[in-house]
Amino acid sequence: MPTIMRDRIILLTMLAALPMGSVMAVETNQVPALTLDACLAEAARRQPDIAAAKEAVQRAEFQYKAALSAFLPQLSANASASRSRAGVSSSAVVGDDYTANLQAQESLYTGGHDTALLNQRRAERDLAREQLQQALAQLSADVHTAFASLLYAVDAIAQTTAIVKLRADDAGLVELRYEGGREHKGNLLLMQALLNQARFDEESARRTLGLARQRLARALGREQAVPAVSGMLTVVAPEPEPDYEKLTGSVPSVRMALAQVRAASAGVRVAKSEYFPTISAAAGYGRNDDVFLPQNNNWSVGVQLNYAFFPGGRNIMDVRSAQSDERRFGWLLRSQWQQTLVDLQQAYNAWWDAAQQSHVQQQFLQAAELRAEIARSQYTSGLMSFDDWAIIENDLIAQQKADLTARRDAVLAQAAWEKACGVSLLPLN
Repeated sequence: MPTIMRDRIILLTMLAALPMGSVMAVETNQVPALTLDACLAEAARRQPDIAAAKEAVQRAEFQYKAALSAFLPQLSANASASRSRAGVSSSAVVGDDYTANLQAQESLYTGGHDTALLNQRRAERDLAREQLQQALAQLSADVHTAFASLLYAVDAIAQTTAIVKLRADDAGLVELRYEGGREHKGNLLLMQALLNQARFDEESARRTLGLARQRLARALGREQAVPAVSGMLTVVAPEPEPDYEKLTGSVPSVRMALAQVRAASAGVRVAKSEYFPTISAAAGYGRNDDVFLPQNNNWSVGVQLNYAFFPGGRNIMDVRSAQSDERRFGWLLRSQWQQTLVDLQQAYNAWWDAAQQSHVQQQFLQAAELRAEIARSQYTSGLMSFDDWAIIENDLIAQQKADLTARRDAVLAQAAWEKACGVSLLPLN
């Protein structure tokens, strides 16, 4: 077998067996390469969106605990000291007054206001938690997508570099045949043009790599581009088709809409509490005297009823406004439920199609490799025309590119499915 032909066969074999992500580790072996898990952990620590969502959860938790205080007695203490003067200057009387009091007050009935407010704060806390989960799922998908895109860019460079070498060998083989009078110049020019196209593809892949590094850095919350990653574009077989109705209820966007409905319903009850009187009990104990420390004891115990029977119609408008919010969020929940059903089915179908396409593409690639090996041997032996050989050769390169693209698309479709479900791969901390 001629030396050029043997080198080309070895090159194609190496290209087909190239592991995903290996080139990046070789190019930057002095810098530890980041795995997907390491990227997810770093994003969870550094991303400001996650930090802001966590603070929102803390704020909602504090507001919920503040609402609980309405069910506990309110205690207060005060002390005062004063001096007064009465009468004309010749007969003025100067008096001192010292007072110390301890008071306790307990709300007995608020028309359901305190309970409704507590339920509203609980719903708002649940809303903040679901917003955090949605932010985690979004960030997880962003990191997964950026990581897969960077792996694709790395492998695309390795692939295009190998294709440049292959095209150079092809051009060299055709040039030898042209010089020997067995090929015409048009075929030689075609192979040289294909070589230049391969070089352009390689340069384009290197530019894409820089952009992919920066996009992953953005997902991680870094200022500088990520230097190296380690991993493979592994296609995961889709899980069995889920029960979409059941799954929809666990998606953060739907749970957020449900929490908003609960908060609005509690808001209606808060507004209606204005129709009712409030009843509270109070007790106090203190001392009063004209000398320090005061010695005269005093105490009081009482019940107070307060009823604003006509606040100018404000209470009626508050109730109607709250009821309007309740209806509005109810419609939004229905809309979100329907949209999530569509999004889940669409994402699952896209993942399934992408995974199946990747499997089919591997079969096309295997067939193209075998056909190319046979065609090269026949072309070298003069048993196949240049046109037929070039078609098979071009098909091989196209199938190699399509295989890499199909694997990337399958990984991206998996990340999109996880995002649609609200699943986060970020570590909990």
